[in-house]
Amino acid sequence: MNKWGVMNISTSTGVMNDATARALFDYFFQAADDFAAMQQEHQAALLAGSFKELFRWQQNREKAFRSLAHVLERVVVCGDVDQETLARVRASVAELLTEEDVLQKLIVARQLKVQGQLPAMRKGKEALQGYNINKGQVTRPRYLSNRM
Repeated sequence: MNKWGVMNISTSTGVMNDATARALFDYFFQAADDFAAMQQEHQAALLAGSFKELFRWQQNREKAFRSLAHVLERVVVCGDVDQETLARVRASVAELLTEEDVLQKLIVARQLKVQGQLPAMRKGKEALQGYNINKGQVTRPRYLSNRM
């Protein structure tokens, strides 16, 4: 298992005993806790204004979430699940999805802020180009030579 709870489960899809089912649930809850910690870490970084690794973070969360979904598929194969554990799983998934929505809103807010700044940046670029003394002319040499 890596830092974010992504792990391959090597149990067969055949008949699973209670110990295997319990191990899957234990793994799911541990992976869900790791995923929640990753979300909190990413949220803190976003609130601090760090957006440089946004795409890598998103890929890490998607990979970890796929791992969680895989474990849930394995649990479904187990069949008999008690209601208390099922309620914990539902609550855990709902919490993870809620936090993912919060992260998505932070990202969208940042994108809108950058889009709002683009016209001012373009106007500034145009203003700087207005100060170019060679505007519309071909480039000139930077030095004069006495050779002819």
